[in-house]
Amino acid sequence: MNKTAYDMCYYDSMIQKNRYLFKLIARNTDEPFHVIKDYMKSDYRKAMDRGNPLYLNKTPKQILGSIGIRIKPEAGINEKYDEFILEWMADVYTYMQWKYDLKSENIVDKIKPEELYNKYFPLHEASLENGAEKLKKIYNI
Repeated sequence: MNKTAYDMCYYDSMIQKNRYLFKLIARNTDEPFHVIKDYMKSDYRKAMDRGNPLYLNKTPKQILGSIGIRIKPEAGINEKYDEFILEWMADVYTYMQWKYDLKSENIVDKIKPEELYNKYFPLHEASLENGAEKLKKIYNI
């Protein structure tokens, strides 16, 4: 049996956290794909990948602050990016990192955010598990 990146008790909160984080990134930055990539490669994310509870328990706003992004409370939905797709992307990245115990940095190097965004159709129709398996094969991860 494969070892996951961290205890299952953190998984659901990581899914919720990353969904909100990706939406906040889209609402508060001009280049969300670039910022998502920077986040996935950050030291903060590396500590999360190692299962450090101190980092796994931070809020999305704390995470953004740690990478130098200030939240604008009045920022609304960015019509340029579909937030459902951003949530799906967060699910895929979180699941792949957790399930296969991969470094987020390696995942985002292989599956760039803009590419993943464009793979929503038709992959979103597959279960998260099947979609992740397909991506793993397509990108040779």
